[in-house]
Amino acid sequence: DGDTLGTASLEWSDLFLADGGIIKFGNDQDTLLTHTDGTGLTLNSTNKLTFGDAASYINQSSDGVLTIAGEATIDLTASTAVLVSNDLKLDSDSSVIGFGADNDTTLTHTDGTGLTLNSTNKLCFNDATQFIQGASGTVLDIAATDEIELTATLIDVVGTLAVSGTATLAGIL
Repeated sequence: DGDTLGTASLEWSDLFLADGGIIKFGNDQDTLLTHTDGTGLTLNSTNKLTFGDAASYINQSSDGVLTIAGEATIDLTASTAVLVSNDLKLDSDSSVIGFGADNDTTLTHTDGTGLTLNSTNKLCFNDATQFIQGASGTVLDIAATDEIELTATLIDVVGTLAVSGTATLAGIL
């Protein structure tokens, strides 16, 4: 018939097989794990599923917000891709996105300024022959295989203009 679990007398089939079955934990039974028919298991309220110690956990911190917290690092591993279906926000100043197995290319949030591509790495277009690159601490290269087109009502060149090759000018000089 019934077996005693804690202070309640339940049928094992009621506990483990019934839709909506609930397992209660703790002396005051305030942590509940509920079988949700056709969906899975639901942990009640904002309770946490912890790993290792209390610093690494998963919980619903508020309505519609899932928190995955790691004491130091959260390592997401997938065989093909990790998909984010909406906005991805890096919520700290100076946050860094590293690319490649050895993170040799990084994109860093430069607070109040924008984004910084590290070292002399290139932002490439179409193929590696078209790019923008900080070639050194004082030189910015904009390179294309055929043509670079600047379209604006005014192009202001401040500094010395050095042209190697043919210059074709139209309009008023």
